[in-house]
Amino acid sequence: MNATRNWLSALTVVAAITAGATEQEMPKTAWGVPDLQGTWDFRTLTPLERPAALQDKEYLTAEEAAEFERTVAERRATQAEVDGQADVDVGYNAGFLDLGSELGGNLRTSQVVDPPDGRLPAPTDAMLRRYAEWREAWSRAPRTPADRPPATRCLVGFNAGPPMMSSAYNNIMRVFQAPGYVAILNEMVNDHRIIPLDGREHVPSSVRLWKGDSRGRWEGDALVVETRNFTPHTTFRGSGPNMILTERFTRIDDDTLRYEYTVDDPDMFTASFSVETEMRATDDDIYEYACHEGNYAMRLMLSGARRQDANGVDDDTWLPSWYKWMPKKEDLGAE
Repeated sequence: MNATRNWLSALTVVAAITAGATEQEMPKTAWGVPDLQGTWDFRTLTPLERPAALQDKEYLTAEEAAEFERTVAERRATQAEVDGQADVDVGYNAGFLDLGSELGGNLRTSQVVDPPDGRLPAPTDAMLRRYAEWREAWSRAPRTPADRPPATRCLVGFNAGPPMMSSAYNNIMRVFQAPGYVAILNEMVNDHRIIPLDGREHVPSSVRLWKGDSRGRWEGDALVVETRNFTPHTTFRGSGPNMILTERFTRIDDDTLRYEYTVDDPDMFTASFSVETEMRATDDDIYEYACHEGNYAMRLMLSGARRQDANGVDDDTWLPSWYKWMPKKEDLGAE
């Protein structure tokens, strides 16, 4: 009995020491909240959605993960050796890309954690009609800059969000903190959000913002940010202006920031969905991303469109290749 008591006492002491060490390891700001500051890299090989071939497999083994990473590296090397990137109208070869090279530390087969199948919920008819309208508009020669996609106009970054998602390049962001505020700066398009933590209400629903209206709060060690009031031109994987986005930032250790978010948009998705990924601390700097709507490319596009008008040319080559997956109105039976 005494031996058992001693063993339990020892476990209690170890648990207390471990808890204390963990608490000490998590940095705090001078005003006592979790310190999330730093530059964080959110590149990852983990796909947003679980591949069909892995539909019943939530996690990979360490051996499977190593094989997956090796296969991707070999495929990219071969592609770069041949031509970098076959679709030249994208304007980049492999030298411009800064893709993830490793799976997340938890070895999940998808970043989507809910629904449990790791797949995004089905789109609503409203989402499909919205895509078809955009495809029709962006396939025409532009009359003004407003006739081009927001990303082409450098108004939004394709991975800056919110929410943020690993993509072709510029997958880093920096967190700044001050009493009552958190600021997030994304390298992509130098996008930034200043998030108040003082409990103030969201702006009226009539006010629409490119990055939405963000409000934050602390729940234990997690920073929770709710964003709403997006513009009709803002979208994430098909989301609409009434999306409510809830993000959670939790510092796991000195080098890891867990990033989670839930998308709630019944107008565009048949169910809500949640995503989890990891960001890694980096010493890389954030550089200027000199993309803006007044650049030479926009002026050249508009002058080219006017030349087509003058010559009576009417074609559908204006649609960027990365939007060609969008449905056509005739495919949906729309008028």
